[in-house]
Amino acid sequence: MKLGGFGLMQHYHAIAQAGYDYAELDLPELESLEESAFVKFKDEVTATGLPVLTGARLLPVTDPIFMRAGFEPMDFAPYLKHACARAASLGIGKIIMGNGKARSLGQPDDLQNEGTFVHFLQLICDIAADNGLEFILEPLGPKYSNYLNTLPQAAAVLEKVKRPNAFLMADLRHMLWSEEDLADLSAYRALIHHVHVDYPRSFPARGYPRPSDDYDYGDFIAALKASGYDDTLTIEADFPDDWHQAHDLAMQVLAPLF
Repeated sequence: MKLGGFGLMQHYHAIAQAGYDYAELDLPELESLEESAFVKFKDEVTATGLPVLTGARLLPVTDPIFMRAGFEPMDFAPYLKHACARAASLGIGKIIMGNGKARSLGQPDDLQNEGTFVHFLQLICDIAADNGLEFILEPLGPKYSNYLNTLPQAAAVLEKVKRPNAFLMADLRHMLWSEEDLADLSAYRALIHHVHVDYPRSFPARGYPRPSDDYDYGDFIAALKASGYDDTLTIEADFPDDWHQAHDLAMQVLAPLF
């Protein structure tokens, strides 16, 4: 299992120094850089040696547009081509789509536009594949979105997408808020290519796991191990003031469970 730290570019060196195996960074931030700034950051990553394996928040969109009538997937093609090329250049292998507000339903009738959303995901997957990337669709709990809340729901959409580089992510927080059965980790193991954890009971705050938490992480980790999953796992939480301390306390919780 590889343990990742989540942050922005400004947090990269702190993530490296804290002892993580890799960094998960914000993809829209990387895409928006001037070329010279991107090259400079890429050189820093090479010199530091901590890989950036995953790109979070695929799209810089917060308005609920993906499921609306009139949405045009091709409007995002230039951004996606640039973002995916940058991701591949930096060594990222997985791009993650949460974007809960952007994909939310304004009204139940919006579900009739799911076909266009499927075409959008196909477009993303095809551009990602051109750059050697996996596309990861993230189920989000009901406090974050009202569409695709669970692994089975997201898997049903990927069946329509029909792309070999399309996969799912399991997130402890969202499984808890969706009251999802942990057995789904095994049931959908073939599709799960990334995992997020944090302290899941608070909202909207997202804390690092700590020994003092009033939550037992054991069931989730046991179910994850039973599924045979052994890939990237990111602590996706609010940016800590002390990255070393946050990492070390999280490891006191997680390491014995693995």
